[in-house]
Amino acid sequence: MNRRNLLAIIATVTVAACAGYSSGPAPARPLAYEVPSPPMATYRMADSATVSVDSPMGKMAITNESSVTLALTFESAPGGIRVTGSVEDLAASQNNPMSGIQSADQDDVSGTLELVMGRRGDVEVTSLPELSGQAEQLFSFPSIAYQLFPRLPDNVVEPGGSWVDTVTWSTTEPIESTSGAVLTFTLVGDTLVDGRTLLNIAVASEVTGGAEIDQGGMPMTQSMEGTATGFVLWDTERGLPAYQYSERAMEGTTTIPGMAPFGMTISGPVRVWLER
Repeated sequence: MNRRNLLAIIATVTVAACAGYSSGPAPARPLAYEVPSPPMATYRMADSATVSVDSPMGKMAITNESSVTLALTFESAPGGIRVTGSVEDLAASQNNPMSGIQSADQDDVSGTLELVMGRRGDVEVTSLPELSGQAEQLFSFPSIAYQLFPRLPDNVVEPGGSWVDTVTWSTTEPIESTSGAVLTFTLVGDTLVDGRTLLNIAVASEVTGGAEIDQGGMPMTQSMEGTATGFVLWDTERGLPAYQYSERAMEGTTTIPGMAPFGMTISGPVRVWLER
């Protein structure tokens, strides 16, 4: 799936979701994760974020770009499906007016992603890839399992029906942080993409986050909250999400001892798609 086709899908499906479009009935049985056939999949995730800071030193904008490609294998396991993933490619960069451009690549990541997932998408992560060098500051893996595998409902849902899920994740190094989201999923209906019929599921989230940062010996505390809206296109044939898109809009404050708190915002999309 090339970038042009992906952007066309995003535009078309977003409009359809807002209009309440539905061209077919809900599935005859509950949605569920299965071991796909063949038991492997490759996902690519791209994240673009702009951080606007209104600090005592003036206003500035920090841009962050990252992409990662994960090759996953699936097998049946006690409690659900075991998923093992290796990082095929990683690229991350930050353009900060205060420190210039920083970047990281595949050489800064090692190890594997391992998790066990239930049929509804409840995830127990047992191993995450490890980052080194600049990648520790520019990328994070703890949220990736929830971004790859959205939670599914416990029963059959008709078009217009909704279900709610709550997820949390945290990091300890190099930044101590806690994030969470309350997600509301709404089944919009069927949609046709590249000749395949997929289920279009609208997603609206309330997102929160907080972090404790040591910047060169200077402690900083950040708190953020806001929304993320988008959609999931579910491939019932493979039993996996085929495309996901989310646009976030968050705002919050940064506190540094001896200074008045100052505001910041974060905006930008996250895209996840099944390459093969």
